[in-house]
This record gives sequence, C-alpha cells and structure tokens, in this order.
Amino acid sequence: MQIEQIEINHMENPLGFDLNNHLHIVGFISDIVNNIVIERKLEIIANQKIVYETKWENAKNLIFDFPLQLKPRTRYTVSLSIRNEKDITTKTTWFETGYLNEPLHGKWIGNQEENVHSIILSKNFQSKSVKNARLYVTGLGLFEAYIDGQKIGDEFLAPGFTNYNYRIQRETYDITNYLKECNEHTLSIMLGDGWYRGKLGLKTHGGQPNNYGNNLMAIADLVIDDQIISTDESWKMTTSPVTHSGIYYGEDLDDNYQLYSLGSPQVFKVPTDHVVDRQSLPITKHEEFKVKEIIHTPHGSTVLDFGQNLSGWLEFRNVLPSGDKINIEFGEIMQNGEFYRENLRSARAQLTYVSDGKEKWIRPHFTYFGFRYVKLNDFPSEIKTEDFKAVALYSDMRDTGYIETDDKAINRLFKNVKWSQKSNFIDIPTDCPQRDERLGWSGDAAIFAQTASYNMETYAFFKKFAYDIAVEQSKNEGKVPLYVPAVDTEDGGKAVWSDAATIIPWVSYQRSQDPAILEQNIGAMMSWVDWVHERAVANGNEYLWLNDDQLGDWLALDTEDIMKLKGKTPDDLIASAYYYYSAQIVSNAAKVLNMKHESQYYGQLAKLIKQAFIKHFFTTDGLGIADTQTGLSICLEFKLYPENAKDKLINKLVEKIESNQNHLDTGFVGTPLLLPALSESGQSSLALRLFLTHTYPSWLFEVDHGATTIWERWNSVDENGIIANNGMNSLNHYSSGAVMTWAHQYLVGLRQCGNNVIFKPLLTSKLKQVRGQIQLPTGLVKVKWQILNTKKVKFDLEIPFGNTLKLDLPQGKVLINDTEIRENVLVSGNYKLEFIPADPIVECFDVHTPIEEFSEKLELTNQLKNLVPFWEFLEIGENMKNFSKNSLYQLGREMRGIGFKPLNNQDIEKINNLFKEYSLQEEE
Repeated sequence: MQIEQIEINHMENPLGFDLNNHLHIVGFISDIVNNIVIERKLEIIANQKIVYETKWENAKNLIFDFPLQLKPRTRYTVSLSIRNEKDITTKTTWFETGYLNEPLHGKWIGNQEENVHSIILSKNFQSKSVKNARLYVTGLGLFEAYIDGQKIGDEFLAPGFTNYNYRIQRETYDITNYLKECNEHTLSIMLGDGWYRGKLGLKTHGGQPNNYGNNLMAIADLVIDDQIISTDESWKMTTSPVTHSGIYYGEDLDDNYQLYSLGSPQVFKVPTDHVVDRQSLPITKHEEFKVKEIIHTPHGSTVLDFGQNLSGWLEFRNVLPSGDKINIEFGEIMQNGEFYRENLRSARAQLTYVSDGKEKWIRPHFTYFGFRYVKLNDFPSEIKTEDFKAVALYSDMRDTGYIETDDKAINRLFKNVKWSQKSNFIDIPTDCPQRDERLGWSGDAAIFAQTASYNMETYAFFKKFAYDIAVEQSKNEGKVPLYVPAVDTEDGGKAVWSDAATIIPWVSYQRSQDPAILEQNIGAMMSWVDWVHERAVANGNEYLWLNDDQLGDWLALDTEDIMKLKGKTPDDLIASAYYYYSAQIVSNAAKVLNMKHESQYYGQLAKLIKQAFIKHFFTTDGLGIADTQTGLSICLEFKLYPENAKDKLINKLVEKIESNQNHLDTGFVGTPLLLPALSESGQSSLALRLFLTHTYPSWLFEVDHGATTIWERWNSVDENGIIANNGMNSLNHYSSGAVMTWAHQYLVGLRQCGNNVIFKPLLTSKLKQVRGQIQLPTGLVKVKWQILNTKKVKFDLEIPFGNTLKLDLPQGKVLINDTEIRENVLVSGNYKLEFIPADPIVECFDVHTPIEEFSEKLELTNQLKNLVPFWEFLEIGENMKNFSKNSLYQLGREMRGIGFKPLNNQDIEKINNLFKEYSLQEEE
C-alpha cells in the first residue's frame, strides 16, 4: 500500500502559482486496494510550524479541499499518511508560493525602439555560500532568463499569453543550484516580441503588430538568502542574436551577429495593476521525433519527414562554417512530391540561422511552428539524419486517457485526436498551430473541452483559460469574444462559441469535482447568460435567441451557405438551444456553490426557454423543424422536445443518416452530439457504423489518407491526396476529434458519475478487444475487455481507491472464478470477470443495413422475399444495384410512392429476427 503521487491544485510541486488561498490536495495510491478500511491524515508545515493538520480519520478517498491563508514566498511541506490494520505509509511533497499580493521591488526596464525585436537585459552580481535563491520575473513580450549563459528552467514562451493590458503573470524559479559556486555571476533576461508585440490577429491580413504595446521590457527580483537584486537603471542592455521573431513570422537567429550596447535601459510605468502569480502551466518540451525520411523532390528540394504532424520546432546540430546562413521552412503535407505550405496563408513560419562556426544544437527562442515536414534551404548537400530532431512543445499536462482496440485505424484516430490537442494547447486552446491565426477560438475549445479532459489533465489549463474569458467579458458587459485573448477583435456574442464561458468551467468541475473553477467563474458565467437574455429581450422574445448573426453549424456538409462555411441547421435553433443549455449549466453550478437564489433563478429561466423552444420549433403534433442531423442531435441531447416526441426525432435522425448513405454531414456543432444522441436513443449500432466508416466523410477516411492529426474540414484532403485550396484549411484542428468523448463513454463504456463510474461497454463482434482508461477525481480507472467467443467475454477491471464501478451489462451472468456474482457495484480493487451474455454476440444485419452488404447471400435473400413486400421489385433489372446503398428501412418509406406499403413495426421485428437467426447459423 503505497502513495504514488500527491497533487496540489491539480499540479505536482507548484512553484509560484496563484493558489487563491485554497488547496485541493489529492493522493493517488499506486497499488490497487481491494475493499479494505483505510484511515488518512494530512499535515502541512511551513517554517518548521504546523499550519494545517487533520486527525486520523476514516478515508472514503484521499481528496482534501479546504481554505488556507498562505504567506508569500513560503515553502510548504505536505505529508499525507494512510494506514490500515497491517501497514502505515507516508508520502511527502511540497508547494511554494510566489509574491502573492506583494509587488515586486524591481522596476520595469527595457527598450522603446520599435525596429529592435529582441534585447538582452543583464546584471553582474556576486554570491557566497548560497542557501536559497529565487528569481521572480516576468516580461513583455516573451522572455528567457539565464545565469552565466545557462537557461533557467525548462519552460519556453514565458510568461504565456494573456490580455497583457489587464494582467501579466510572473514566474518563480528556484535558482539555488545555479549559484553553487561562490563567484561572480551574470543574470540575463532576453526578450522577444511574442504575442504581446508581434503581428497577430485576423483584423488585418497577416496580423497587426503592437496589439498590447510596443516596448520590450522586464521586471525581476533576484532574492539570494537575504539579498535582493532588482531590475533598475543600473542594468546593461544590448541587442540580441534574435534579430527578428514573431508567432507567425518565425525567427531569424544570428550567432555571428556582433551584439552592441543600447545604452541604459529606460524605466517604464507599470503596464498594469495586475502583475500576478502565474496560472499558466509551463510550456515545455515533450516528445522528440527523429527523421523518418529524407525526401529529394523532383524540383531539387531537400525535405525532412518526421512522420508526425505536431507543434513545436526543429532543433539541429550546427556544423556550418562561420558566416554561413541557412533557411528552414515548415509545412504539413507534400503535394505531387513537392513541399507544400500554401495553407499557412501569410504566415512566414520560417527559421533562418547564421552560424558562428561552433558545433552546438540550435533552436528558436520566441516562436513555434506547426509541421510534419521541413524544407532545408542552403544546407550542405550531404546531411545526417541524426543532426535533426522535431520537438513537440505544449503546456505541461499529464496524459490520462487511453483507448486501444484490435482495429489499428481506431488506434491511429485516438492518437490523432491527442496529437491535435497537444499541438493546440500552448497556454491557450488554439484553433491551429501553423497558419496566420493560432488564436484561442472559444467555440473550438467549448466543444472539445470534455474530450480534452479525458485525454489529459486539463483542469489547471482550463482554469487559466476560463479566467482569460472572464477578463474579456469584464470589458464587454458579459459578451464573450470569438477568440480569447481577444487581441484585435470586438466580434463575439455567438452561440456555442461564447458558451465556452459556461461549458468549460462546468466540464472541468464535472470531471474533477473541484468547484474552484466555478467559484472563480460563476460571475462571468451568469453575466454571459444575462447578456443573451438582454439580447433576446431586445429582439422581441426574452426566452428565445432569434434573428442574430451566428456562426451556426460551422463547416457542416449540408451547407446551403453561399460561402460554404456553415450548415443549414437554423441559426435560431442552435442559438436558442445553447441559451437553454447555458442557463441550465449556470443553475447547476450555482447549486454546487450553495447559491440558492441564483440556482432557482437560472433554473426557472432554463425552464421557460425550454417551453418557448418547444412552442417555436415544434408543431402541435410533435414534429420539429430541426430537419438536419445536427438539429435533431441537439434536440435529443438537450432533451428539447415535447412529451412523446422523442421516438419521432430518433426515427427522423436515422432517416437523415440513411438518406445520406449512412454518412454524417455535421459540422462543429453537430459532430460532438451526433453519436451520443444515437447511442442514448437505442441506436448504438448505427453510431458504431458511423464511427467505423472509412469512406468520405468520416474520421477514418482521414486516417486512411495519411492523417496524423485531425483535419479542420472533412474534405481537407481528397481521396487522391490533394489538399483543398480554399483559403482556410488546417490539417491540425482538434474540433471533430470531440468524437472521442463518445468513444470513452459509449464504446469503452466508462461514464463518470461524480467520483464514481458506470461501466456499460458497447460489446460488438466488430471489435474483439478494447482497452481504455480515464482519470477520475481519485485516480485512473482502467478496463479491458475481450470477446473470447459469441458466448463469453473476459473483463479486466482496475478501480482506484475511493471509487466504485457500477456494472451495466446486457442480460447474462457475471462470474468471478466460475462463481456467479449478483451485485453490480464493485469497490476499489482488481477484478477479472467472465460475462456470459443471454444473447450471443454476433454481427447481425438489420433493417438499417445497406442492401449491398447482404444482397449476395442467397440463403438469406430467399427468406427475405417472404418478409419484404418490395423485394421482387428490387430483383428487376438494375434495381438491386441502383438501390444497393439504401437500407430496407429507408426503401420501405420511399416505395410508398409506387404503391408498396411501408414496413410496420411487426414487419421490422420479423426481418430483424431473421437476420439474427441467419447470423447465429453462420457462427455455428
């Protein structure tokens, strides 16, 4: 019985983070504890004094949540102990505060020359017998700090991306080990334009510069034991080897450049009152990729293929003579054997380097790239693959979720989804990492938030982004901009996109059961719903959001839009549905926070919106105007339909899918909802069919055509490998990857319920083995199932301490060691189960199966003649071929026009029973 890990506010050893005087401490037990009684005890010590302590108490879990008044610049030691009748164990960890509400002693110093894109601020100092040293620092735009030429810390692109005019995050670094030798040292701070000063945004083609200011500057306190060295006029200021850099631009790095003095730094006024301890997770290096292939193109270019689309940069070993200059371009795809980068639009996205002749590894400092391929310009003709590596760069989030099956395409899809998340979670959730955009699009983040939280530990990441959203709302009376930070836009107030204000905090709470994000954002959540309410009142109906400019079901394939950008699901329906959804979320969040009045108010508002929605969008007999896959999925998922109308909506949704030859046509809004709507409506087999489809449009079509990340559009690349040249086409765009929420919940079958989980797998002969795991508030729950034969399934379950798992399996027997168990709730532990289903697990055709899949099976079709009234008609001429993509259910409706009666429920039952009998005979 060992404690493997302790997290403080969802982080390990947070140093200098804003903890808001409230701790959420969770211990994770490494070995599974089988149904034993455990007691727990927590102790926190600061400056050799106990500042918080519990008595030994019965442990339902190892979650501790409590307020604690923290002191600035203080190391806290956390000791968590557990015991049972036989054993006792203790694990110790720590966290350390930054300045909290205290101001830095230093001054803001820097340079105001706009044509200088990077500077170095430096200070010489002496140290003797250092016991404890910290650097408290921040800068505008991005900074890297060095002691004696050695970079401090392992993070990059600090201090992250915020609305710098409102708040700037300061970082805390433990530099004790950098000062072990007693001698003179130099502290240097190198600054670059970054998000603060470089070209950014969509208002101007290619982005506009100086969105938040035009002066590079930094502020720092170097605290060595009792000595404080702060930024002031006495510091030196020089140029930097980074002669130009930008998020879109890339970087020009000249190690042969003769640095020169820029004189004494200028002292600037404090740029904002909110220079605060950090919320941002550090952006760090992660996976490294070797060169998979060197490509020599027909036009004579040399291109390196790293085999994986990612976000980060190329690092290479410099073996160039002094003065040699090289250039590197970045792209996502090859076309006709040549390097391609047209989909980057105006983003220069290049790295140039001038060598000083010294052998060393070279990397950029103040930018990043989205790429799989790099084109080498002006390099020597002979290059070595070991001299190059692609390095993934993203916010430091722990991997948690996992899915693996016996279908390699599904496994690749899961990797693609996770890689698009990694590529776009660089301090903010961006839309894409490669072109002249890379902005925190709120809608993308909202629809993907739940999948993101299954893939990785995203609580701290989203807590920071939720605060960013609230900052922008505070400037706009509750309206949420299209992207956050808003940079150059005042546009916003769009359904789904702006509902990120409610969805992200709520999803984060549901997954973690930590209400801190709700406490932080409840005011902003309410202000968003209030803004919509006022908008609705102004438009003539306070309970419906009508007649406003919306983005709709973005990039749906059922488009009637002249620009081909959004589907035909009515904007008013989507907007009003999400008006309801956000009001309901706010009511639920307020209830969690014991805000009774607010919970009742927004709950009543949601109720009135639902009534108005049903009255407006449905006829009196329960028929809705939601005549699209997306519209029907919204109504089903949000339960926005009249009583007794659900079956009509389900049947209509099935019809819409089958009339599209069992393919989806949904966009950003509908795609995350479609498969859950089907599975929750008894149509899991159809949901699985869509998920496993390989033909266009589908998720696996992308996999089959070489994707290593998720595409922005279903048709980003066609079946011949040709990229669509439509001016907006990223090959690394996570939105449609939100389907993985369905995969976790309905395929693997893990559905979280508070701290616990329900296990209801989709047992299908199409997948013989499935393995998956998700993070619960107290640890990882892991499941593996294997279909041994049609009458036996093997389950391996790992349930972490503090959780229960409820079995929700089809009818049958559950056995442990050949003994049937009756209980369906399992406590923490390791379990090996056998399941004997009442109905054998076989792959059955049904009335929704395309005819082409069984039309050649004569033994079956001879019997179908007696049950399907129009079967003989199909056998005439080319009819069977012409209707091969259609199902019997669909044809049953269509044949009414030529005199055949549609299939009734009794007909459908008889046909499905025949299919099942045939499948069982085939298995035998």
